[in-house]
Amino acid sequence: MRIVPIPVACAILAAGCSSAPAPSGPQFARIEAFRANPVLCGQSGSPICEARVNHAEGKPVMTLSPYVELTPGAHVLGLFCRINHSIMIGDARNLQREVEVVLAPGGRYRVEASVEPGPCTMTLVDDVTGMPVGKVR
Repeated sequence: MRIVPIPVACAILAAGCSSAPAPSGPQFARIEAFRANPVLCGQSGSPICEARVNHAEGKPVMTLSPYVELTPGAHVLGLFCRINHSIMIGDARNLQREVEVVLAPGGRYRVEASVEPGPCTMTLVDDVTGMPVGKVR
């Protein structure tokens, strides 16, 4: 598992490391998170505040970046969703699911969540095909 926050990557490039040779390892798969504007969460539009990867193989994924990068191959990912149906403090609910997935080298994915059929139904979607991937447990 490899997580590269955007500010760190920008700092490296700004420091003049952009001329360094590219790593020869596998291309990482990127999974985009969904984050609603916190001011609007629960007030207008979708009640879903965020949907993201919060762990990989049981290890926490801690990042402020809008995405995580992981090595290609088989993974068990924890998907986290926060939903709020009103503007009342303490009304938000957190839900988690796990998905078994095989990530492709250089693959681009996103976490999607909806309020149908359950309060926060999460899916990992391939950006190229628009199709769900993996098996939700």
